[in-house]
Amino acid sequence: MEVSSNYPTDVSKTTLGSAMLNGIWGSKWYRPLPKGFTKHPIDRAVMHVIEPTLRLAYYWPSRRFFNNKASNMVWWTRMVLNNLSRIHRPVFSYDPHIHATTQEWNGVPVRLYQPKRKPSTNGAVVFIHGGGFALGSVDMYDSLTRRIAKLLNSVVISIEYRLSPEAKFPAGLHDCEAAIEYFLDHAAEYGVDPARIILMGDSAGGNLTAVITHRRKLSNKEPSLKGQVLIYPLLHMADFQSPSYRYYHKNLEGYALVDPESVALYYLFYAGINMDDEENRALLPYVLRNGHISEKNDKVIGELLKHRAEIESSLNYSSLCELPDRPEVTPSAKARQLLDDVLTNPEICPLARDDLADLPPALVITCDFDVLRDEGILYAKRLEEAGVPVTFVNYENGFHAMLNFHVELFEASRSLQEIVNWSRDRILA
Repeated sequence: MEVSSNYPTDVSKTTLGSAMLNGIWGSKWYRPLPKGFTKHPIDRAVMHVIEPTLRLAYYWPSRRFFNNKASNMVWWTRMVLNNLSRIHRPVFSYDPHIHATTQEWNGVPVRLYQPKRKPSTNGAVVFIHGGGFALGSVDMYDSLTRRIAKLLNSVVISIEYRLSPEAKFPAGLHDCEAAIEYFLDHAAEYGVDPARIILMGDSAGGNLTAVITHRRKLSNKEPSLKGQVLIYPLLHMADFQSPSYRYYHKNLEGYALVDPESVALYYLFYAGINMDDEENRALLPYVLRNGHISEKNDKVIGELLKHRAEIESSLNYSSLCELPDRPEVTPSAKARQLLDDVLTNPEICPLARDDLADLPPALVITCDFDVLRDEGILYAKRLEEAGVPVTFVNYENGFHAMLNFHVELFEASRSLQEIVNWSRDRILA
């Protein structure tokens, strides 16, 4: 498994203005960021503005006013993030070198980005956005996908799949597959070799990327994908007490970052469980203490997560703090009944796939300040064991969803350049 931590030298030039305009207001909501959270001093200054803005705009209101109905929390978070992206997009999205159009492929909306100058490759990237299967859109990710197209100077497609809780599993998965199949059938019309396509996704989009990659292998679909890029992926719901989760509880509780309760809530919605039901919502504390794992599944999950001991011993944040021990499991018969089949369904939890051999080369990105860090590490290790060429990059100062701030943060910009470099190398291989 190739491990990289080198950064290209791209720099953002838009950070100081944002910090100065919002500094006085942001100071009212100031909370010192944990040690090591982002690396560059300007990045820390900018995040001291962005984080309280998000905390005030969606994180705090969603928990204070909508805690009695989970779908209202989703609605509020969507509304806030969509509107913030509309403010951001006109400033940072336009690029005269990229032509973007919204189309419909096999009934699925997509955004197609095409370079106006001669493309550097005849390959393409298909991007699946994140958001816990419940948030996100091609508009929200427009700045990111447009920049990928510019840096790569190649075609990029962003898929607008259906979201939960309105559309539960497997609706979003089928949307992505339908759009991808259309593109593979018509790639030549866009100057793309269908044998040179990279599938890429962040967070829940990383989940869908992994699942689609598996499904294409199992069905022997041709052409094969040239590579898969999993950016801080969401891969299972079998362990909510790994070191990265326990670090969150000790040092990140209350920050506007991806939190354990939201991960569990969105995952359960995606699996088709009505989390507006009070009895189901009451199961969340049991899930977060791993009380949803039945005796039948315990041994199976233990084998799939067999590298947990290595993470506990060597990736336990010892340089930052001493983690609390794993709490005692609080079992719930109802949670076990509801989730018994979900936990081992590899099309919902791709880490549950027992055979990962013969998959395309993978780039797996994780961040230390991310509850999902450990599952990305586990997946990279299992891919490597299965003989899949893996490049694994962990950003020690990074956090979940940081690529959404690729304009504002040096670290995110450099990470994006590294992703583009890997994708270009794979397309040209």
